[in-house]
Amino acid sequence: MISSMKKIIYFYILLSFVFSQLAYSTNLSEFTQRPKLVVMIVIDQFRADYLTRFQNQFLPVEKNQKLGGFKFLMAKSAYFPFAQYDVFQNMTCPGHAMISTGSRPYLNGIALNDYYDRQENKIVYCVDDEQDEVSPRRLNSTTFGDEIKNAGLNSKIYALALKDRSAVMLGGHRADLALWMDYKNFQWRTSSFYAKDLPVWLKTFNQKIGAMKNDEVVFQDKKVKLFSRQGLSLQYGIDQSFALAEELIKNEKLGQTSNLDVLALSLSTHDMLGHFLGPNASELEKLTLYEDQRLSQFLNTLKKQLGSLKDVEIILTADHGVAPTVEYAQKAKFSSDKLDYLQLYKKINERLDDKFGQVKKSWIIASKTFHFYFDQSLLKEKKLNSSEVETEAKKALEGLTGVHMVLLRSDLLKGIFPPGELGEQVKRQFTPDISGDFIIVPKAFFMEKDDNLTTHMTGYSYDRTVPVIFFGAKFKPGVYSIPAKVIDIAPTLNFSLGVLPPASSEGQVLPIF
Repeated sequence: MISSMKKIIYFYILLSFVFSQLAYSTNLSEFTQRPKLVVMIVIDQFRADYLTRFQNQFLPVEKNQKLGGFKFLMAKSAYFPFAQYDVFQNMTCPGHAMISTGSRPYLNGIALNDYYDRQENKIVYCVDDEQDEVSPRRLNSTTFGDEIKNAGLNSKIYALALKDRSAVMLGGHRADLALWMDYKNFQWRTSSFYAKDLPVWLKTFNQKIGAMKNDEVVFQDKKVKLFSRQGLSLQYGIDQSFALAEELIKNEKLGQTSNLDVLALSLSTHDMLGHFLGPNASELEKLTLYEDQRLSQFLNTLKKQLGSLKDVEIILTADHGVAPTVEYAQKAKFSSDKLDYLQLYKKINERLDDKFGQVKKSWIIASKTFHFYFDQSLLKEKKLNSSEVETEAKKALEGLTGVHMVLLRSDLLKGIFPPGELGEQVKRQFTPDISGDFIIVPKAFFMEKDDNLTTHMTGYSYDRTVPVIFFGAKFKPGVYSIPAKVIDIAPTLNFSLGVLPPASSEGQVLPIF
């Protein structure tokens, strides 16, 4: 009996091995055949369930020789419905950096959107650059596009998004151009890191925008200018992003030579409206359906310009998810609320004053996204080491409603991390020069109090779970249930192109060949 059971077990082990080898194998001629165009599409704040919730309302896969949008990619691609970010704080700059580098923040250096720089004594932004104003210099890795250039291929690489950080993190160091919206004058722009001047065709494109600057639309019973932050958080932001992508392809002749070209497009609009209304608002459903229609138009335009999509690879994913609004969560009978920084400051300052003696200013010099930084001059003046002050700050916050845990920098530097998956998430994101002196980990459905109705900055499933889709001749279509991580995108893509993964890549090549 035991012998028979062993034979059955060995048989299934052998069968699994055979299938795994088949999944990972491709023939040499297929492997060496490169596409002419790679299109990377990232939808900002596009939680995985946007595709599963609304799929019955999407355009059909194909009708009258017209390609659909999301459903076309879902049906014709290798589709991972619930791929994961495996860090404890998910937001735009780190998300795009993980997509492009295949590595986590502790390696690529992009841990937060904004943080307090202890050397510069100020809050800095992830793409700040004193020399060129905006650049990828804070990114400590090559990207998938950089490695294409490093391989000596005569490729054109372009990245665009309404947000500068999204375009820059996707474009990397060697993009021919990274483009984003200048919210001062509502024109597409770049920085001197990429180019001294814009191409003529883009100047013409900007002139057309200038002619529409006073155009208005009604949203929630109010007139809104199309070219305003609010206007671009509606379907017009989607239109502008896709329109520029189409102009790029046409004017730079992307995918229309024997070379491999890259277009990386991040759709920031979904995030802008999502913060304002939350993921369960009817307006977000309508926006998703509009994105589906505009994606369909883009795919059909691409097919017409290139003759077919046989030489095109398309990757679709998101940089993070989003939490439900507090109101929605409370109606669903979940414990949920917002943590007020003013109240947190008060609790911390009172505790530290009581323990170390009252001071005339705050013990905390800066805070951002639940990272708190001490005034080191004050600690020096009081002859205190940071670890003992961190410990008292933790005591002040422990037990507060909505606070799951307080992480201390002194502990993390010693390699003391929380147990389980949370500890692993923290290890992957903690960056000594960037992370705070102490960090609050909120409970599920709790978030910081700010101008947004809802936000994202945790490792809970609603913030970390996104779709990943690979479309192209080399990829075997199907819905894949195997675990996939966002850091797998860059090494999988570059494997399909026959070039090295990015320098700091930690991901694996997904079994879709």
